[in-house]
Amino acid sequence: MGTIADKLIHLGQTKNEIRDAIISKGVTVSEETTFRDYAGKIREITTDGGETDPPDWVRPKDWLPIEHRVVEGEQKFVGLHAILEDSNFIALSATADYTVDWGDGNIENFTSGALASHVYAFDSFKGADTSGGFRQAIVTVTPQSGQALTSINLQRRHRQPSLTYYSTGWMDIRMSGENMTSLTIGGSTLYHGYLEAFCFIGRNAITSFRRCFSACNLLQSVVINDTSSATDFGYMFASCSALEKVPVFDTSKGMDFGYMFQSCIALKKVPLLDTSNGISFSSMFASCMALQTIPLFDTAKGRSFNGMFLGCTALQTVPVLDTSSGTEFTSMFLECKALKTIPLLNTENGIEFIGMFSSCTLLRTIPLLDTRKGVEFRAMFHSCSVLETVPLLNTSEGVGFSDMFANCGSLRKAAFFGTKNKIDYSSCKFSQPALVEIFKNLASGVVSKTITITNNWGSQLLTVDERAIATNKGWTIVG
Repeated sequence: MGTIADKLIHLGQTKNEIRDAIISKGVTVSEETTFRDYAGKIREITTDGGETDPPDWVRPKDWLPIEHRVVEGEQKFVGLHAILEDSNFIALSATADYTVDWGDGNIENFTSGALASHVYAFDSFKGADTSGGFRQAIVTVTPQSGQALTSINLQRRHRQPSLTYYSTGWMDIRMSGENMTSLTIGGSTLYHGYLEAFCFIGRNAITSFRRCFSACNLLQSVVINDTSSATDFGYMFASCSALEKVPVFDTSKGMDFGYMFQSCIALKKVPLLDTSNGISFSSMFASCMALQTIPLFDTAKGRSFNGMFLGCTALQTVPVLDTSSGTEFTSMFLECKALKTIPLLNTENGIEFIGMFSSCTLLRTIPLLDTRKGVEFRAMFHSCSVLETVPLLNTSEGVGFSDMFANCGSLRKAAFFGTKNKIDYSSCKFSQPALVEIFKNLASGVVSKTITITNNWGSQLLTVDERAIATNKGWTIVG
């Protein structure tokens, strides 16, 4: 590093490294920010990324207490259930011969797996009114003598005819049982429009939390003391639209985190979960419209990152995730409208990049991603309206480029290396030299392939010789 040129190159690299480090701490650093201003940016870094923790959920005072009804070591399910003026249908099932105390004086026994259903009468619960206008029942499920409770299923439809997709009245649930291997609360058969809190006390043997709280749109408090056996967390909190705070629990064996927080629209931050064995991160945070950043999750084993941040319209920063094993990046940042910069992700094994940055309307450039194995690039930058430059990506294996630059009216530089299939650069902002650079990097020896450059201001300035750079390689120029 003896020459002035070497020192300048080193300085530039150092600046980029510092910039990436600041961004990883949740502070926005634009391309226009000078090196001198980095000190001020560093002062903006806080231990929580600039966001304060949301307040803990406070249980309404007029709800009947159930905290004391379950203790660690028991095999028991206790749920507080809303009682309306009519249509009070309740149903569930359990594995093990079990007993249900419905909380209105009725106690029934059921064989393992059998549907337990009941209808409440509003007048049976006088004096248990809440400020919400409904009354309350405490439901208790226990195994019969000599039995071990291994599953609870709240996605069982009541036997009443003509009931379709309806809301239950579960408000607060507490349970315990070290033999529990399966827990079904959320799902697609019915939803829990009153459920605000859930607590599992002590150990369990549950291996999958897939869709566990899906569509519990009022859920605000979750406590799970043990999830150490679980490998599947897919859709766990999907559509929990009121959820602001995610508990820290053991996800160390987790392999599937797909859609885990999909449509958690109130979620601004998430804790640093152990994702070291994660393979799928598809749509993990899709449509988390309040999410501004995430911690540096361990994603080294991740293969699918499709839609990971799709629709995260408030996302401002992304840490340098380890995506070296990733093959799928389709729609990873689609509609991340507040994202100005992208970290240098390792995409050396990437095959699919369809719509990866589509509708990132503040993105002006991207880093030099390794796309040498890339096959699909369709709509990769669709509607990136302020995108100005794209580095010399290797597209030599690419077969699909349709709509790659549709609605990219600000794009002025995007030469790709080794392109050998039809590609459209129309209605961008390419100058004559920029188009020549594109031609120079096209693959040679192609047959019946077109490159479209219509509605670029530099296309009318190209000379015959400059166009021949492409046509001599077998390309047909349109525009």
